[in-house]
Amino acid sequence: MATSEGMKQRHVEKPTSTDADATPPTNKDRKIAKAKRGLRTLAVALAIPVALSAASACISGTTAPSQPDSKSSWQLPILAFHLGNIATAALTSLAAWLFWAKGGFHRRPTDLIFYLVQLLLLLMWGPAVFRLRNARLGVAVAVAMSVCLFGCARCFRRVNPSAGDIVVPCLAWALFLAMFSYKVM
Repeated sequence: MATSEGMKQRHVEKPTSTDADATPPTNKDRKIAKAKRGLRTLAVALAIPVALSAASACISGTTAPSQPDSKSSWQLPILAFHLGNIATAALTSLAAWLFWAKGGFHRRPTDLIFYLVQLLLLLMWGPAVFRLRNARLGVAVAVAMSVCLFGCARCFRRVNPSAGDIVVPCLAWALFLAMFSYKVM
């Protein structure tokens, strides 16, 4: 036979007169709570890829690969490539969040693969070109990233047209990265 001497009892608060008089949440309160949840999920959806992209920029270094000829005057400073990659991570994350908010990943979970693969490739491009100085790998990564971004744009557009449109500048950036890597070879 067990005794209850060593057990603690849960203390249950009895409603006070103010608790009993409280009105249920209004429609406005529900909308505000939903908006706060949405902003929190957006902050997380943007913060993680942007932080990863910034970390990739730190790993990549700050020196450009040497070019065989110095005829290309259109070459950007290294910081511009890092900032472009961070902006691409932010834009694709925003597009993925818009797609998710409309229920896209629930209805089409395989579309998540395009987003995750392009993010991984974006994180790989800087270290491949600037740290490893492997322009051929940079071309391959940028072309694969372009294919994934094209897939993201098509998939996202089916659920949320704005999300698909947000990916288009990122696709242009990936093609520019491929062209830059090719010119460095």
